[in-house]
Amino acid sequence: MTRSLRPYTGNDRPVLLDMMVKHFNYHRALNSAPEEYWEDGATAAQTLDGWDPETTVYLILDEQTPVGFVRLRKGGHDAAWLEDLYVSEHHRGKGIGSEAMGLLDAMLKGDGTTALFVDVAIRNVEALAFYQGCGFDHLNMVQLRKNYDKRLDKEEDVEVLGFRFRRY
Repeated sequence: MTRSLRPYTGNDRPVLLDMMVKHFNYHRALNSAPEEYWEDGATAAQTLDGWDPETTVYLILDEQTPVGFVRLRKGGHDAAWLEDLYVSEHHRGKGIGSEAMGLLDAMLKGDGTTALFVDVAIRNVEALAFYQGCGFDHLNMVQLRKNYDKRLDKEEDVEVLGFRFRRY
């Protein structure tokens, strides 16, 4: 099987928007977000149009068929941030995400990138395991959240470095 990363072009917009809706709504479901926070085609288009021009989007191809996407942002000190990684549900469990990460690693190492960072929702245990399996082994930052919309509050707690927080 031939898997590759290809830079996004405007011609890919419909397929990327569809994947974005599924990607973001997976996270909304994971966090039990109220329905008004869920994405649809129009909000995904606004999100895509609002992405920083410094980010690069790559489609993940399996035999030339788009099955996911990666969004990457370069920053200071030759570091990069993996903003989004999505593989369609039908294509998960086939090593596509791991292979895409390997392709991304090779590309970043080749251009002199010093480090790759990724934010993971603490509730997304599958993603934590995936990224650790892909070599992410340094805890760099902890992102804290304060909910003003109390419907978003969670009941479950987690301990991080001796501090207790609600797991979002």
